[in-house]
Amino acid sequence: MSTQFNRTRPRGAALALALALATAGGTVVSMPQPVLAQSQQSAQPSLRVSKVSSADDKSIDITFNEALGSDILQFTAANQAYAAQYIKVSGGVAGGADAALDGRPLSQVAGTTVRPVDTPDHRTLRVVLGAGATLDGHTYELWFDGGSDKLGDLFFRSADGGVLPGSSTKQSTFRGTPQDAALATVSSAKQVDSRTVDVTFAGTIWSGMPVGAYTGSDITLKSGDSSVHPVYVESLTGTNQRDYRLYFGADLNSDASYELTLGTGLKLTTNAGAATSEVGATVAGGRGAYAAPEIAGAEVGASGDRIEVRFSRRIAKAGDLAVKETLTGVSGTNVTADQVRGLLRFTGLTTTSGQDVSQALRDDAAYFPDASTLVIKLDSGQTLKAGARGKVALTQGSVTDVTGATSTNTSSVSVRAPRHFTSPGAGFNPNGPDYLKVNTHATTVFDHYDYQVSDDGVSVRSDGVANKVVGQTIKTIEVENKYIKATFAPGYGGRLLSMIYKPTGNDLFYTNPVGTPYGFSSKAPGTPGNSPFYQNWLMVYGGVFPTLTEAEHGKYWNVPWDYKIDQRNGKFSITVTKTDDVDYPYKPSKYVHGATGIKTAVTYSVDAHKPTLDMAVSLNNPSDQDKQFEYWTCTTLAPGAPTTSGSPTMSVVSPVKTVYRDPGYAWMEGVEQPAGPAGSGLLKLDKLKQMSNWTRDGIAYGQDLATMQQGNWWGVVNHENNEGVVRVGDNTKTPGMKFWEWGQNKSFDTNVYTKGNSARPYIELWAGASMKFFSPATLKAGQTLSWTETYLPTMDLGDVTNANTNGAAEVKVDASGNVTSRLFSTAIGQKLRATLVDATTGKTLDQSSFTGTANTAVKLKGKVTPGTQARLVLTDTHGTTLLTAESGT
Repeated sequence: MSTQFNRTRPRGAALALALALATAGGTVVSMPQPVLAQSQQSAQPSLRVSKVSSADDKSIDITFNEALGSDILQFTAANQAYAAQYIKVSGGVAGGADAALDGRPLSQVAGTTVRPVDTPDHRTLRVVLGAGATLDGHTYELWFDGGSDKLGDLFFRSADGGVLPGSSTKQSTFRGTPQDAALATVSSAKQVDSRTVDVTFAGTIWSGMPVGAYTGSDITLKSGDSSVHPVYVESLTGTNQRDYRLYFGADLNSDASYELTLGTGLKLTTNAGAATSEVGATVAGGRGAYAAPEIAGAEVGASGDRIEVRFSRRIAKAGDLAVKETLTGVSGTNVTADQVRGLLRFTGLTTTSGQDVSQALRDDAAYFPDASTLVIKLDSGQTLKAGARGKVALTQGSVTDVTGATSTNTSSVSVRAPRHFTSPGAGFNPNGPDYLKVNTHATTVFDHYDYQVSDDGVSVRSDGVANKVVGQTIKTIEVENKYIKATFAPGYGGRLLSMIYKPTGNDLFYTNPVGTPYGFSSKAPGTPGNSPFYQNWLMVYGGVFPTLTEAEHGKYWNVPWDYKIDQRNGKFSITVTKTDDVDYPYKPSKYVHGATGIKTAVTYSVDAHKPTLDMAVSLNNPSDQDKQFEYWTCTTLAPGAPTTSGSPTMSVVSPVKTVYRDPGYAWMEGVEQPAGPAGSGLLKLDKLKQMSNWTRDGIAYGQDLATMQQGNWWGVVNHENNEGVVRVGDNTKTPGMKFWEWGQNKSFDTNVYTKGNSARPYIELWAGASMKFFSPATLKAGQTLSWTETYLPTMDLGDVTNANTNGAAEVKVDASGNVTSRLFSTAIGQKLRATLVDATTGKTLDQSSFTGTANTAVKLKGKVTPGTQARLVLTDTHGTTLLTAESGT
């Protein structure tokens, strides 16, 4: 398992929170992952309020003795009404402006918010009082009161796990001030250099200042009759949300004086509210020339197979490749070996096999975790020589930063490999015995916003969702063998919740850390709804689960399924069953099939000797009438990461060449080339394979799966570590393949505690018995339709040409006829043979006898006549063919 550099945040910004949510034009949060609900009995009650103070008549700062935990920082940033439920203030004078501060929860003072302040130590929450209360120069007491809940269970925790003890704290005394809260003003503006201007506000700006690439006109520098707008805005962390840096696309005039104007359209918001007039300032003089982007440093990873190159500026283009960046600084742009060789020159760095670094790269050779960092990956089996010294340099003009400045410095930066390499590992013993272990008494906790089901017993409405997250304990069955650990939740939609691949410790699927109901109907209660979903609401959980007998998430995604368990002869199976007997009277009108009576049985199976998991689906129509229906298997895929994480580098691997984009998502036309007549909705599938190219959410449907020569599979690969997951099925029976993604920005910019926003970092692929949603299949009277889906890990592959239950392979032939191939087999520990042949002549190009391994692929190469193809064949010791993969089909 290779060393991974910081994946989801800019380097050095793991706790650098720009703590205000992305409202219209607002500042954006860059958040660590939440700490999930857990028992606090063993945690030390070390968190306490150390100071309460007031800077103006509308604000109260609560400072703690320790840095606050990521969960409470995220929660209060996402839901500004949350903490006010548990904070009380007393001391108001009867009849005065502070009379509402009489010991009631501050949530009862209309408009009051509580938000984290982006201080360097992350210890402060700020109360901003609503219109119903104003501080005066009196003495007040503030305390936390969780009522019947422990404060630690309400996320009032420190970064090291300490909690506010008990259900309430002692009162903290502070002195109010009659000083009026001020609208936004600039306290200073100065040129840093010829292309950047630093702006410092007099107070915290809660929202209004944009972050990232900027194309607006509300921020203006003016000198005489000329004016210019910034092209990029950066929030400087740890400055109480007061300091921002503006980047301009050309050098400012060093002899000119500039006036900065921030327009009313920004709605700059402080403790006093939104600015109602322009905010201006004179800009102090410049400090020299802007430095073009260059390499700021380079570092070899601890395992010796990665090099992290850090740039002095945020990169917008690397060669001809656009470097994507979300508002929170996440990139995920993938870079090929040829592109890396066009960007960088390596000298003096060789691998233990004697290869130069530039020739030892993977095909998918690098990725940008953020716009100022490039992580370069050596091919599997390649590491630098321990203690090796070398240099890396930019080629002339190879990168362009966010201002449009192109690199000019081609001088080398020193690189040194560690003297001793380490690998984190996952405690996996490849030589250990096979075994099967089953725990039928396991539980898991699904943290989600507390909600109340409506009187109809099915739907949830927006006013039924509280400003509180609760932990729902769900009974699970845990099954593990030497290779995988699978978790099933039959009581929550009959789902396979998780499948951890033990050699890496990473999950193949995504599990939502904080669920939130969304997609509500806006129709009056007791009338047919207009939600996108059958029950007039939805809440994302994750994993793999069957949906029936309607489109979208069907009827039974959140209810218990009947189940039975069978374990014998080293095999485990759990069969979940559901008869479609529901006809909800208030369903949206597009759901038309009613109670079909179709009996669904899904059997999940784990074999003690295999790293795979089977899902056998059976649909039976017991009636004497044909039934129209929809069946889809929903998968939330995020391989190569912890269960609540996903990589921005992920891409879909699929035999599909053409997709049909849903009519509601015309933005895809600007990403992909057409694959049919204008207006047909048919697009080539190329760029949309990469998650980073999903500029927003969308639906598309893969075409022609049922007729493809190599079409019974699809999946996702994580290009940070080349771990993947593949679903193998029978696509003559499940010809439908639906794509859903939230979009790169939504996936990585959404605070998971945001109420009503379920965008998360995974790729959702669906396998359907029909071609698309609301286009049903028919199950004839008495008919049973059945098939088996298999979910398997892949390792050391950047793409897939073909796959089946025995493994996955990638075969490529370039324009010159050079053939490269990789094969990962699920027959781990078995003796196998891989043969690469010329598909036209049958001539053997390369071959290898090997033993299947848990972490790496077998690599073969050769050469064919340009324009012809190659075939990779996997066989066992008896000569039985286990898998073939042919390029170009």
